[in-house]
Amino acid sequence: MPSLTPSPTPGPTPGPTEAPVYDVVIVGGGPAGLAAATTLGRTHRSTLLLDAGSGRNRASRHSHGFLTRDGLPPAELRALGLGQLSAYRHVEHRALAVAGVKPEDDHFAVSLADGSTARGRRLLLATGMTDVLPELPGLAEAWGVSAFNCPYCDAHEVADERVVVLGGDGGALRLALQLSRFVGDITVCSGGEEITDEGTLRLLLRRGVKLRTEPYEGLDVDGEGRLRAVAFADGGRLDCRAAFLRPPTRQGSTLPEELGCSLFEDGSVEVNDFQQTTVRGVFAAGDLARRASLPFPASQIVHAASAGSLAAVVMDQELLGEEAMRG
Repeated sequence: MPSLTPSPTPGPTPGPTEAPVYDVVIVGGGPAGLAAATTLGRTHRSTLLLDAGSGRNRASRHSHGFLTRDGLPPAELRALGLGQLSAYRHVEHRALAVAGVKPEDDHFAVSLADGSTARGRRLLLATGMTDVLPELPGLAEAWGVSAFNCPYCDAHEVADERVVVLGGDGGALRLALQLSRFVGDITVCSGGEEITDEGTLRLLLRRGVKLRTEPYEGLDVDGEGRLRAVAFADGGRLDCRAAFLRPPTRQGSTLPEELGCSLFEDGSVEVNDFQQTTVRGVFAAGDLARRASLPFPASQIVHAASAGSLAAVVMDQELLGEEAMRG
């Protein structure tokens, strides 16, 4: 992984027709990007925050677990963050997608969707992950409203409801096991998938978790995205009010791969303890990245904000070292 050793050679001064070079360009305006921009703004680092508004939790009605903001809709949390950024004159926000990034000498040239180019001495990727939902009728409408993937984020609110866990693999059974601690009525719907983890299944059954093995064909959802039932292929139904599942994920942007960042087998960007990727000058924060010591990336927004703030501190320290060496 890259070290914190500053580059010994300062780069060229931009010419009169070139775009100015920001200290940091941040791609992604979710909790990680906003937290990083706030820290950089407070240290008077020229920062460009780019955000296309396509965050992973945009379908959610509420976000949870963020100190003093528990239950706030994600859009409101983002609006608060952007509003507070306006107090820092060194931070600029543009609601633009990034078309590509090209490393150049001492900076990165960032091509924007409007055809313009921005340049940054450091680059922070805060582009998040995307859930790849199975093609199950009704699931897309329920997603973020009554169908979820994270018990830390959404299970407390449905603890007294009838809940289903979709899937029969090890991940689904472990999810049901976790939910069984505080959700009273749980049914695992394997959808016809063979259950091979018989040990966990026996434990679940002893805890009162029920099992339905027949294939399902969709979710019955009302016009507001609220789940009413699981519809089975044989015509049967199971009334329920919430569903949990673990869909696969993919990177929310192709930039990590295009830049040559090392990825783990699960698709996460590899970072060290300082949020540095394997590409010098490129940092990553949020659920798109994890350290090798973690088996999976943390998806809670409080962790994303913490990682973004840490990345900002390290970038500031790196830039400080380079500036000190210039004299």
